[in-house]
Order: sequence, then structure tokens, then C-alpha cells
Amino acid sequence: MSPTVRIALLRRLARRAPLRFGPPLAEALVTRSQHVGTRPSAAATARRTAAADEAVALYRRLDRQQPGRHRTSLARALVAQAAVPDDRTAASAAAQCREAIGYVEDTTDRAALLVLAEARRLAAVHLHTCGAVREALPLAFGARAIWRRIGPRGTDERVRSALTLGVIGDCQARLGRQEEALAVRREALARHRALPLLRRARYAPAGHQLAIGLAESLVAAGRHAEASELVTEVRTELAAPLWLRLHPPSRPRLARVLSMLACCQDALGDPGQAHRSADEAVARWRVTVAAGPRGRQGGLADALLTLAGLLARAGRRDEAADRLAEAVELARDVDDDVLVRALLDLAELRIAAGERASAGAPVAEAVAVCRAYAEELPEVWWPRLVRALAATREVAEAEAGLAAGREAVALARKLAGADPRYRDLMADTLVELGRAVDGAGDPLGASDLLREGVAVRRDLFAVDPDAHRLPLAGALGDLAAILARLGRQHGADRTAAEAEAVRSARPGPNPSA
Repeated sequence: MSPTVRIALLRRLARRAPLRFGPPLAEALVTRSQHVGTRPSAAATARRTAAADEAVALYRRLDRQQPGRHRTSLARALVAQAAVPDDRTAASAAAQCREAIGYVEDTTDRAALLVLAEARRLAAVHLHTCGAVREALPLAFGARAIWRRIGPRGTDERVRSALTLGVIGDCQARLGRQEEALAVRREALARHRALPLLRRARYAPAGHQLAIGLAESLVAAGRHAEASELVTEVRTELAAPLWLRLHPPSRPRLARVLSMLACCQDALGDPGQAHRSADEAVARWRVTVAAGPRGRQGGLADALLTLAGLLARAGRRDEAADRLAEAVELARDVDDDVLVRALLDLAELRIAAGERASAGAPVAEAVAVCRAYAEELPEVWWPRLVRALAATREVAEAEAGLAAGREAVALARKLAGADPRYRDLMADTLVELGRAVDGAGDPLGASDLLREGVAVRRDLFAVDPDAHRLPLAGALGDLAAILARLGRQHGADRTAAEAEAVRSARPGPNPSA
């Protein structure tokens, strides 16, 4: 019997005997709301939404009539309602999941624990979408703990446990914990690929989602060859015309994969192919955005950022600036993460071109957005605020610029004290501020800042000579010039000799070289 006929019959029976036929009708509605179909469309989504809404309303009525007997079923209906990709906001969907969690939080029944795990996972997904990553991560950890406790049995449960790991990886990556994100995303994709071939094909969209997350972590770790191999494989699957026809939601994923592929190709020394991939990504995003819904402008803006970076490195600054300006307009009020990156890229491009006056507005807007999020998520927004303040130092008047530079140094010191990965950022801000202070007529203050920056650079050079050889040599050269102006000729000569030795050192893995 088809679900539509079954629901129609159960509705008639439920009117006569609601307590007897109400629960099977609600279960049929929940099943209908979870049926995606072979051709997802706005009409199909509307039918799924209507079925989920009716199921929730029916279970609420049953729960009032028979208190406590339908809590697990009501929670399942709320989770199904939150899973439908309709026009509800992520915040309202997260609230529905939290309500479902409240109904089954203290249960020991396996069926209820399955609902609890899925409710926690979906709540984490929606909170991550809202930017509430700190709230999302404990929920995702809680869902993983349930899967470890009960063990996934069928294919559907194995896929859901893998998706739970994927959410954990997304949150870890957003918090800047790239090593943890890479490890958990590897495990998630491995679980999906451990499925039998036919089952894996049935759950291919989940596999694509997990592979894209792993590729992002590989790019962040600098493993571009491995990431390129993975995204090329996903691109081949997603770009098949029949697949795109049967799975329209895969279109934005394909565009996202093309942007990542462009980054990998550029890093691997093929800028021409990278430019073609980035152009295709932008073109596909434009089609996706034109088809709606509204929230997809952020994806197009991100693709434009990738293309603009390639254009700028190719010397096509005017075209890069146009793409960045478009990205700013698309991301504003839609995606603050992409907005700040676009604003700072645009400002730095204008500063490099000598257009400091026109860089002031994007820098000021970037600083304002970073400050709005800085206390809520410091590990994400403090590094961006440091970058924005460094740009402010370049475009502001002397006193205001130096104040921005000092604030950037203070923030960078805090970041480096909490995480050694930011020592490179701290060294950059110290050296740049030292140069600015020297330009303002205070060589003594500049020498103190440069000494501290050089000390940090020496430590970094000892660990990775190839990456830090030229930055250390430049900082030593600046310090030597200032010491000479201060009349400390012996120190200046010694520092200049060290700069020359570092600059002419042969690249290699041995720091003592």
C-alpha cells in the first residue's frame, strides 16, 4: 500500500478512534516526511513539511490525552520536522531538536536512544549553521557517546554515526582545531566507505558530504596532493549529468568542490587549470543562487574569493578587486565569515596598489564585524581582528594607526600564549609595528619591538628553516639599520652579519644549516 493511500485510510479511522488509530497515522506521517524521493523539489519539500507538522500536532494531542505514553514518538516527529530542508530558520530547527532531547534525555530504551542521538546530531548541525559552535560541539559529542554505547547495527545507523563524526569535524575545524578535525573526518569517511558497495551508493550524498569535509581539512593541513585526489573523485561523481538531474541538491556541492580543486591545483603549481576550475565554480554558483533559496549567496561569495586570489596572483588586480567587491555585497547580512575575509582581501589589495584612501571603509567594516564576534568565539575571530587591525595601521592617521598596531600585538601575544601556532602571527605583528614606530620617529621603541619579533622568528626558524628564513632575515636587517642609527654600531654589524648568513643559508631540513 502506498504511503498516500495508507495515510488517507488512517485519517478516516483516526477520526472515529483517535487513541487507537492516531499513533499509526502519526507514524505514517513521520515516514512520509522522511521520504525524499528521486526528484527533490519545492513541492516535494512542502509535502514533507506538511506531513511532519501534522505528525507533531497529532502526537502533541495524543500526549495530552495519554500523558507520558507518546514522548519518544513525539521526539521522533520533532526530529523529522527539524530535518526537512524547508524555510524554517536554523535557530527554530535547533529549538525543535532541543525539545525532542528533553523528552528522551533520561531514557535507557534503545529506540529512544536512537532518537536522542539523531536529535543531538541535528541540533549540532543547526547550531553550527547559526555560528553557535561552542554549543554545537557538546551535543555532537553526546551523540557520538550514544553510538559508542549502543553500537550502530544496520546501514542507516552506520551512516548516521558517520555523519555524527562529520559534525564533530565541522565544529573542530571552525574552532581552528585542524588536527582534531582531520582525524575525526578521516574516521567518518572510513566508516562510510566500509559499507557494502550497493549500500554505499544508496547513501552517496552522505559520502560526498563527508569527503568534502575531509578535503577541507587536508587543504588546511597543506596536503594538497591528497586533497586534490579526493576532490577529483568527488567531482567526477557529482558532475555526471544524470546524477545532477536526479539530485539537484548536489549542485552547490559540486560548485564547492570545484573551488577546493582550484585551491589544490594552484598550490600544486598549475595556476591555469586552477583558474578554469575557479571560473566553473563561480558559474555553477551563479546558476544555483539564481534558482534560490536566498541563503546560498555566501557560497558564491566564497567562490569569488578563491577566483579573486588567483587573479591577484596573476597580476590582474582590477579584475580581482571587482570580484572581491561583488563578494562583499553578496556576503553582507548573509555570511559574516566570508564577508570579513572578502573585506580584508579587498582592503589589502587596495593598500598594495597604493589606494590607501579607498581601503579605509572595508577595513573599518571588517574591524566592526570582528569585534562583534571576538568575545563569543575568540579562537576564530581574534586572528581576523589582528589582521584587520594591522590593515587599520596601514590606512589610519599616525596615532590611530599606532594604537591599532599595539592592540594587534596585544591580541597576538594572547593567541600565541594559548596556542603556539600563532607565534608566526605574533612575530609578524611585532615586526610590522616596529617598522611603523620607527617611521613615527621612535627608533628606541622600534628596536625593542624588533628584538622581540626577531627572538620569536629565531625560534620558528629553528623548527622550520625553509619557511622562516626570509622573514627572519628581513627582521634582522631592519633591526640592524635601527641599531646603526642609534649609534650601536657593534650590535648593528653583528645583526647585519646574522641577517646575511640567514639569507644565504642553503634551504634544507637541518636548522643548524
